[in-house]
Amino acid sequence: MRNILIWLSLMASLLLTACNNAPDPVALNTVKTGKPALWKVTGSKPGQVGVAYMFGTIHILPNDVQWRTPALESAIAESDQLVIEVLGLDDRQNAAKIFSRLAVSPGQEQLESRVKPALRKDLDRIIDAANISERSLNRMETWAAALSLASAQTKSLGLDSSDGVEKKLTAQFEKAGKPVTALETIESQLSYFDRLSEEQQRQMLVSVVEESGDSQQAFEELFNAWMTGDLEQIVTLSDTGILKDPKTREYLLIKRNKDWAEQLDKHLQKPGVSLVAVGAAHLAGPDAVQAMLAKRGYTVEQIQ
Repeated sequence: MRNILIWLSLMASLLLTACNNAPDPVALNTVKTGKPALWKVTGSKPGQVGVAYMFGTIHILPNDVQWRTPALESAIAESDQLVIEVLGLDDRQNAAKIFSRLAVSPGQEQLESRVKPALRKDLDRIIDAANISERSLNRMETWAAALSLASAQTKSLGLDSSDGVEKKLTAQFEKAGKPVTALETIESQLSYFDRLSEEQQRQMLVSVVEESGDSQQAFEELFNAWMTGDLEQIVTLSDTGILKDPKTREYLLIKRNKDWAEQLDKHLQKPGVSLVAVGAAHLAGPDAVQAMLAKRGYTVEQIQ
């Protein structure tokens, strides 16, 4: 489940369908104090008058870790606004309606028929542990069922998206009376999964089933890489599973990065300072958003 967990942890995939009653947190072997990567983007051409601090985030956090640093707090204080991936996640009812509209389609095959026979007992076990009705899963498109089961695996660790970095930063900016904007809507983000081919969606489901016992170790590796600013490890962890396929990677990651770079380019042509807080996978590797901005003539400096 490493690749699916990467999406849930780094790319704001919604934890909408897992059970609401999260168990007590398990004992995780994670770094307690760290320095996640942070960049400063400034213009070097006429018209590039804005400044952006770019902070790679993780969407689910243990409670007992210190990820804030003096450099980040300075960037927050200097910033006029916060830019995140998606707004509206606090309205769970509306978010669930959007998810259901995209996720549920008539005429779906039984979920167990979407995996090979050798995996069906494991799938049944995962469904039982997830506390999601099999009837509900059978009505879902394959991508939605896969994310729902993966979300339940994440919740089994006692982790929830309400404890994510964006949630905390959003509350801080709103308290300070500073605006919060987003690069995507809930619908546009989920639509990327919805438009995958059925073959790609079934590979997602197979990944969840085959690696269902791996969620704790996968999260620990991912979280520790994020906390220590280990960009190479983040690339290694995120470039697995369905993202090994170049076409899928282009569609799910690089295409979105290009769109965000275009939006931020226009944003940076206006005066002001912004903190851009998006999933760390979008800010790691040669196709990172800030690398695309550098190609547009911006000066990019990693300051943490």
